[in-house]
Amino acid sequence: DPILDPKERFKVECFYCILDVSITSIEERFCQLHGHCETFEFLYDIGNNKNQFSKEDLMKHCEDLHLALSTDNAADIDAVELYDELIALSELTSPKTSPLKVLEFIVRNDFFTPNTAIALRIILTLPVASGERSFSKLKLLKNYLRSTMSQNCLSGLALISIENTIAKNLDFTDLLKDYASIKTRKIQFI
Repeated sequence: DPILDPKERFKVECFYCILDVSITSIEERFCQLHGHCETFEFLYDIGNNKNQFSKEDLMKHCEDLHLALSTDNAADIDAVELYDELIALSELTSPKTSPLKVLEFIVRNDFFTPNTAIALRIILTLPVASGERSFSKLKLLKNYLRSTMSQNCLSGLALISIENTIAKNLDFTDLLKDYASIKTRKIQFI
């Protein structure tokens, strides 16, 4: 049935528009997540690589990751070196060891596998959920009371709000002293 009341029509159209945008956004996120999982799947359980992948499959995964992390003439990792490092690490780590634990092991041992360390740092810092966190914090920061806030100030407040665990542990005494010394007006009365 056609909706004749303009208010009711707006509510229905607005609801369906928001619902459509939400569904599309969720589908895009899951496609991105699926792509990341396919690219980095062999790094999720390095200790089990010798049982899970054949040598040819592991080399193919390393080459695919090399291509994914390459631009023009520069590459973040070398596929052959990554393959050799993963073979060595699969002997040194137990199965079902998380990528974070493997990276901590590499750091404790003076980055003896640099390509694997780079790949693990990338996998552990993929911005899968950062968009949602940023936008949810943005609604809290920029409301009708602060609608004239500059972009620089808004970005700084958003960063502090998102990384509130780090901000809570900061010691402000030194920062305040530095700020006060910069902003003081020294008037000579003599």
